[in-house]
Amino acid sequence: MLTLAIGDLFIPARSIDLPPKFRKLLAPQPNSTPSNSKINQVICLGNITNSDSTLQFLTNISPQFNLVRGEFDNPTILAQQSTSPNKYNTIPLCNKFVHDNLKIGYTNGYQVVPRGDPLALAAIARDLDVDVLIWGGTHKVEAYTLDGKFFINPGSATGALSFDWPDNDNEEEEQEEEQDKEEDETQKEEGDEKDSDEEKSKVEKTEEKETDPKQVLYDVTEINTNIPSFCLLDTHGSTCILYIYTHIDGEVKVDKVTYTKD
Repeated sequence: MLTLAIGDLFIPARSIDLPPKFRKLLAPQPNSTPSNSKINQVICLGNITNSDSTLQFLTNISPQFNLVRGEFDNPTILAQQSTSPNKYNTIPLCNKFVHDNLKIGYTNGYQVVPRGDPLALAAIARDLDVDVLIWGGTHKVEAYTLDGKFFINPGSATGALSFDWPDNDNEEEEQEEEQDKEEDETQKEEGDEKDSDEEKSKVEKTEEKETDPKQVLYDVTEINTNIPSFCLLDTHGSTCILYIYTHIDGEVKVDKVTYTKD
């Protein structure tokens, strides 16, 4: 069975629309219902926000559409936008389904504290009694195994910005590099005075560049920029083959990860 995992679109609040290449991939037959004959069901992790056309687009992709509530979803608005108003009177925080030997759960994840914490997610997976847990809320695509379970975050389908503090995975490496530079500078200062003067001038120039407002703005933009992404799960037996789709520099990249239940 082929399942689409998608979420955190934030249209039109934080993004105008899905990337055009994503729309073509997800709905190769836009005038038909369903618009994709290969996808069996859609799992939406919420935060569609206020776009009736986006909700309709996702609903038409496959015969089955399942939604869990995101942090910014309003059931009243979703009910007004939907062709089946009663369907969205109550939107669950989490849900699950079973296919062959795999139990798969899904949630937006905004209730997880700290957000995206592996141990907190593992606790949710145990509570739901699932082998695979799909979650969102961080806008960063992830896939990993923990305690024999498979955890999947499809990221943000539009690359919508997140207001969470950015992760700094390279903080320790940067600190080590800074220490090495300081040691090198100390050794050079003990040598020739002319060389030390040149090093000081280089350091001053570097500091001037680091405090350049344009560079600071660029760095902040880079940190808060997310890559548009979604995931397809191909499940059969005890195996889940995950296809990760990312939109980088106008092109779609696909990565494959395989999980087999013990």
